[in-house]
Amino acid sequence: MQGRWFLRTSAVLAFLFGLMLIFNTRRFEAPIGIDVSDKIATIAQAQGAILLGLGVINWMTANGPMNSTVLAVLAGNLVVQLASLAVAVRALATGIFPPAASPAVVIHVFLGTGFAYYLARTAAATRAAEVA
Repeated sequence: MQGRWFLRTSAVLAFLFGLMLIFNTRRFEAPIGIDVSDKIATIAQAQGAILLGLGVINWMTANGPMNSTVLAVLAGNLVVQLASLAVAVRALATGIFPPAASPAVVIHVFLGTGFAYYLARTAAATRAAEVA
């Protein structure tokens, strides 16, 4: 039950961030000091589209059975969060992003921890069901 809640929560966050990147790129990027040209806006909007797709995948997975097929979705989400965390930490450490961008690190740590936890939990439950 909690795994479903986490997948739905991550889906809603993906929808919100995706829509903001698509429809309000300049305002979304302003707190981290990015001067959004038309080219950068287009790249950000493409990232928003990817987030919308990830949100759909997470939402639909949350509505299905919590079995071995969920492992791929959880693992893919974990990779997204770890890679995004590395990008955000690097950007903060090198001064590309100002300290105002620090909440991105918190979001990626929270989501990454959740995906790792539910991945491990689902994997264990799947192994137990296969043995039974």
